[in-house]
Amino acid sequence: MEAFNGIPVKYDLRPTYFDDFQCLAGDCRLTCCKGWHITFDKKDFMSMKRLTGSPEFNDRMSTALRRVRGGAFSVNFYGEIRLKEGGLCPLQCDNGLCMLQQEKGHTALPVVCRIFPRIEAALPSGYYERDLSPACEGVLAMLWELPDGIEYRSDPLPAGQVERVPMVPRGSLKAHFHEIRSQCIDFLQDRRISLPKRILLMGLALKYLVDGETDISRWLDRAKFLSEQAAAGGIALEEDNEQMLHKFLANHARFLSLIPPVDDAFKKVPQELLETLIIGGTSENGTARARVSSIPYREARARFEERFGSRDYFMENLMVSLFFQMHFPALDSPQELWKCYVNFCNVYSIYRFLAVMSCREGAAGDRDELFRLMVYASRTVIHNGMVQTAIQDVMFETDSATLAHMSILLCG
Repeated sequence: MEAFNGIPVKYDLRPTYFDDFQCLAGDCRLTCCKGWHITFDKKDFMSMKRLTGSPEFNDRMSTALRRVRGGAFSVNFYGEIRLKEGGLCPLQCDNGLCMLQQEKGHTALPVVCRIFPRIEAALPSGYYERDLSPACEGVLAMLWELPDGIEYRSDPLPAGQVERVPMVPRGSLKAHFHEIRSQCIDFLQDRRISLPKRILLMGLALKYLVDGETDISRWLDRAKFLSEQAAAGGIALEEDNEQMLHKFLANHARFLSLIPPVDDAFKKVPQELLETLIIGGTSENGTARARVSSIPYREARARFEERFGSRDYFMENLMVSLFFQMHFPALDSPQELWKCYVNFCNVYSIYRFLAVMSCREGAAGDRDELFRLMVYASRTVIHNGMVQTAIQDVMFETDSATLAHMSILLCG
């Protein structure tokens, strides 16, 4: 009798490009070795503390590590890299490579450095899922080169890698995670309609589950019928208008204030974007005031469409990748499912806003600037659960978590 009677995870599931990823190393402009506070557990901390090597290596290591004391997560966050001025890792060489890896090999790195940008997890669906974070410039470059969209592959895991995860209640939504998620990705990849409308359509379908639908076969049929109706023009979805766009921009002006700075490469981004959108004015009593103007954004959007209009698939690929790697949709309860959908709309809205703003007045408006802002969004939102929660809380506190408000988030 096995010690743990859970669900056996026997298969690997990953996007087909996963196997082709290679770190850009010294050619990376937006290195993960700068700005991020790299923390690790006691095992990694003690292992690195014992390492010795060349005189320069020993000198750097003598001040590179810092013990993190106390806190709710002190077991997993036992130590961290003591960043140099400007947020640079003290173990990074002038050529952009890691001195720890060069002298001691890949296995000497702490786990977080060994796996990034890879994201891996065993799920109750029976799959060991692997993906790549768009917080890496090299991953974005791969998504850029997939005009036909993302495909996935699955292989049996070697017998020694099979593990078990806790069972889920039979008949619950979580028991149908793989089917529901696959249908959601089908929505996101349906190029017969625009990406914002695909996301809204997915919300219409998920609302059936939120409202109590439990027959998954019937839900899948209704979801497919919605797709066909929308593709044939039989579902009217609200179009972009000036009022919606103004609310969209006001949302992002507020969101920018919730996103903390990352490092020297990104800390000025909120100020740069706000200075583009905010214009001055005078109230009736003569006092100065500021307001959000849609004109700079519309001009940036026109330049964005001109320069990147043929790359619409890039944003699709980005959102499909995020939906997969964030293990959406959350199916613990109808409430969590809807929060998850709202969160995804927020995420898309932020990426879309920043993508357009890469073509703002005075910006380069090229792929490098686009990638810079996509990495900024990934590091400040996708890799920061507190920011996601803060943005989500604003939506629910202001009763803005409705499908009508999702139209505003997606209108940019």
